Amino acid sequence: MHIDSTFSVVAPISQVWHTLMDFERVAGCLPGAKILNKLSEDAYQVGMTVKLGPVTMQYRGLLNVIERNAAEHRAVLAGKAQETRGQGTAEATVTLTLAEDSAATRGSVSADLVLSGKAAAMGKGVIGSVTEQMMSLFAKNLQAMLAEGAPLVSEAPAEPVPTAAPTAAPEPVPASAAEPAPTAAPEPVPASAAPGGSLDALSLARGIAAEQLSSPTKVLGVVAVVACIAYWAGRRSAFRMLRLCGRL
Repeated sequence: MHIDSTFSVVAPISQVWHTLMDFERVAGCLPGAKILNKLSEDAYQVGMTVKLGPVTMQYRGLLNVIERNAAEHRAVLAGKAQETRGQGTAEATVTLTLAEDSAATRGSVSADLVLSGKAAAMGKGVIGSVTEQMMSLFAKNLQAMLAEGAPLVSEAPAEPVPTAAPTAAPEPVPASAAEPAPTAAPEPVPASAAPGGSLDALSLARGIAAEQLSSPTKVLGVVAVVACIAYWAGRRSAFRMLRLCGRL
């Protein structure tokens, strides 16, 4: 299986070359890669964690530098590793070349892969897509390293989640608005006049009693008024009867 990939960083080509040839330092720029042990200037014991779709695989093996050409900014690497949990293996020969691109440096990576086990079943499409994602993160981390001191990116950045605007606290309701207005007391109903203009003594007594009995000190006055009205009404009725008898 053959895979080609590229990356670009804004830095002089000589700086990029010397940084890439420091394998112990630059290994952290590739997500999942680690230098476990330096065996010589051109041999390293390495570990690699790769996620292909739903499957995550861990490899452990050797990386050898076959060629370094500083004048042409070209290097050839060979690696062989085996799954730590499983029977799968991976072998690769990688050719790295650098070229100046205006103010930037462009890197080209050409790899010949031989895979067995679960990785081989994924197919070139999945492996190519994962390789492109890893090279994109590698370029970002390498750019940060060249800029000195910037943090490295260990995984793909997540999209920012919009922050919900804070909800304003409800304004307090004034006590005057919350409490219902007091209902006015109903006005007393006046005593009605009887037909013919004569007073209805009983209705008048009820009206007076409704107003006056609310105060105990006026009870005697109310009784006296009612008695006078009854007496006056009785005399008037008796006088009418005498007049009627006289006419007869």
